[in-house]
Amino acid sequence: MLEDEFETGFCCCCGTHISFEDAREELLSGLKASIPDEFVLESDLSDLIDEDDAANGVYGIDECRKKCAEAQVFLGKWDFGSAFVLFSEALDWYPEDFEARCGAMVSGILRMRDTENWEMYLTECIGRIRSRDHWNMAEKGLEYALGIMKRFLSKGGRYVSPSYTAGFWDKLTRSFPDLKQTAAEIFAHCLNIENAPFTDAARLDHETTRFAVGNCPSEPAKNLSGSMLVIMRCHCDRRVKESLCRALYVYDRTVWLKAKDYERINDALNLCEGITSGEFPPDDVKPVLTAMYDFLMMGGLEQNAKEYEKLMFLKTVYTYPQMKRMERFFSSSAFFWKLYAEVYLKEKGASLLSAEYKRIQQRINSFG
Repeated sequence: MLEDEFETGFCCCCGTHISFEDAREELLSGLKASIPDEFVLESDLSDLIDEDDAANGVYGIDECRKKCAEAQVFLGKWDFGSAFVLFSEALDWYPEDFEARCGAMVSGILRMRDTENWEMYLTECIGRIRSRDHWNMAEKGLEYALGIMKRFLSKGGRYVSPSYTAGFWDKLTRSFPDLKQTAAEIFAHCLNIENAPFTDAARLDHETTRFAVGNCPSEPAKNLSGSMLVIMRCHCDRRVKESLCRALYVYDRTVWLKAKDYERINDALNLCEGITSGEFPPDDVKPVLTAMYDFLMMGGLEQNAKEYEKLMFLKTVYTYPQMKRMERFFSSSAFFWKLYAEVYLKEKGASLLSAEYKRIQQRINSFG
């Protein structure tokens, strides 16, 4: 099986590696040997293959094309449910048809019923791409879907639960870089509406959440670092990225800290580790680490709270392993080292004479 877009291929029967040019020359040589010399053979291999397919036909291709045409009519009417059904029927007739595969992805996304399957639709479509035309078709289809989704959101009527679509947005932004800004805007909006609906960053009425699509969780997610890293990587507006980060982590920090919610705390540390992986520029790293410091060290908002009051509270929250993870990010803060000392002394076997405590004390003294 060979396609003219690729230089090589494999035999479907024996697995032999085949060069397109070698196979072409061998086929044309055989054809030339079988016809009179006075005839001139100028056909290209791709033309011969197309003519062969046209002569013999492919089972189900006509039915597939008919179903796709019907589906396109419903797609134009924004009847995405009916379009999805017809594109699926087209694939039943001819599973290799890329137009049907791409149409099923687009209509499946826009019907907004099974958001948990969006990543599967996208993965199947990407896996079927065999040419630049396929790639362009998929990109245009996703661009169309994102445009309609933005219109939904501008009316304040719907949002897409990020709890079920985070993998979809990550794969989309990595596979189609030209669409990453639009995708990041939609994802950031939905992430904020679901997990921080009362903040300025939402800029939408809380009633919007009544129209959530999919089976949304009853409480905000506690593992947002992966989603936040997608936003940091793709969104071009640093102000939006910083305000979203603070909305998701800082504004409700007292709730998480008082509950000693280690899942949420460890998620904040995962975000710190992800943002300092080397993939992100310093202009993105600094605001994230500042926000995480305000969350974990309770900086910035409690102006009336005394330092010793924060120390007494936070030393009951963190474990020594968590403090060791924080050292990489907050070692320039004297308050952090004072808290580190308090948490360390709670450890079994900790001593004022230990090398670890002396190291901590030296860092505290270095601040004067």
